[in-house]
Amino acid sequence: MKPLENIKLKVNPDLHDKLPTKWKKIGNILIIDLENLAEDKKREIAEVYAEELNVRTVIQKNKVSGELRKPEKVDLLYGTETITEIFEYGITYRLDLSEIMWSPGNTGWRSALAGPEKVIDFYSFDKPRTIIDYFAGIGYFALQMARGYPKAMIIAVDKNPKAIEYLTINVKENNIENVEIINDDCRNVKLKADVIHLGYIGNTIDFLEHTHGCLNENGIAVFHEAYRNNWLGFKSRSDWGSIPTKFSDLMKTKGFVVEKFERVKFYGPSTSHIIATLRKN
Repeated sequence: MKPLENIKLKVNPDLHDKLPTKWKKIGNILIIDLENLAEDKKREIAEVYAEELNVRTVIQKNKVSGELRKPEKVDLLYGTETITEIFEYGITYRLDLSEIMWSPGNTGWRSALAGPEKVIDFYSFDKPRTIIDYFAGIGYFALQMARGYPKAMIIAVDKNPKAIEYLTINVKENNIENVEIINDDCRNVKLKADVIHLGYIGNTIDFLEHTHGCLNENGIAVFHEAYRNNWLGFKSRSDWGSIPTKFSDLMKTKGFVVEKFERVKFYGPSTSHIIATLRKN
């Protein structure tokens, strides 16, 4: 029997049409939207979900905002623990969901050389000596790249001190020795690299000028971005066919040649998460 069917057996039938059918399970914590329930019912229903899905804590779904990508508000519906661990592709990540975001939907793309073939293609570099991970967070990408390139130095940069705290823990707990950690705005970091990774979704394009200046000759930038309708007239999914060419033309004006380009997923009718490898021209 599916979890939701079991949950309905334990809940008043009058509430069945208000029960969420989707949720995010992150380690032993559940993130769910119970906003359409009366306040006096939220904890009761949250406890049922916690028991059925075997989690310690249930948190009301919230928004992530700002350059630090922190949850705007943390409403504990059940339980008190907000620190959890996730194991992905051989790496254990510890984090505090009251302070730090985690996107379960990007699992494959965080895998670097440990994941699916199309992901490996974007993260295959020719004997890099130095890789800088801007917006490193708790090590989402940096730790996988460190494992994949043990002879390279991975420099993980993030301006969020809480993310740096957990990044430091995660480097130690995974016995990774080739990561250097910098707590600063990446635009203040002038170090040169063969590869620079930009895993931020929002206004990553604003960091390309700095990235270009910090790349060695013929260096590579791995570029993630939310491709919105204010970019080159992308108004709907039907416009997608023209986007790779337009994107390539735009990157030429930034001093890059596009070597690979992929849509990761649609966020909505006019927004897509894209990834590209850009070679410094």
